[in-house]
Amino acid sequence: MKIYLLNETPFEGVENLILSRVKFYDFSVDLSRFDALICTSKNALKALENAKIPLHFDGVLYAVGQKTAQAARRLGFSRVRVPSRAYAAALFEEFRTEFKGRNCLYLRGKDVAWDLSAALREAGVALCEMVVYESEFIGSALRPERPGIFIFTSPLGVENFLRSFSFCAGDLCVALGQSTAEKLPRENLFLPPESSLASCVALAKRLRDLKCDSKDRGGEI
Repeated sequence: MKIYLLNETPFEGVENLILSRVKFYDFSVDLSRFDALICTSKNALKALENAKIPLHFDGVLYAVGQKTAQAARRLGFSRVRVPSRAYAAALFEEFRTEFKGRNCLYLRGKDVAWDLSAALREAGVALCEMVVYESEFIGSALRPERPGIFIFTSPLGVENFLRSFSFCAGDLCVALGQSTAEKLPRENLFLPPESSLASCVALAKRLRDLKCDSKDRGGEI
């Protein structure tokens, strides 16, 4: 079975099935007005770079995952906080007390899996929210071999897949997180022990190997 990742990140032994592209908005913002910057995706940081926003910021940057945090540090953000689990809901629960004492800027995409903005406002956080990018559906000429193992990294990725394909008997799905899993069929659905692409790929490779071993024995996983 082939492994397909609905993401552009390269991994050995994995084929990228790219069905969308990121469109960055033209915007302006004075980061120095804020003492907390919230980023739930690396694309928010790429949007800052694309718009050539001066990175004059002395506050705390809250990143939803380690990859976003690493990207922030590469850009020169020195005070970076990350929740124990790579979910927007976890970021809110772990840092809500800190947010209430800060003037917060939340840079996000057009489509989100969980409404962090609403949760922050309901908690009484002083929040400025800016939509700085969106994901555009482009489709793909690639026709994956079936059955296959598909790694989904977002609910929108599932929606884009279903605009081009349907699930076939024997397909296996790996979801990056619970919100993505909720969009997928429950049968043959797997979640990795950690919410990271590397963990998803490792799980997909284990499933592929188990499937191969099972076929050799004449059984099923």
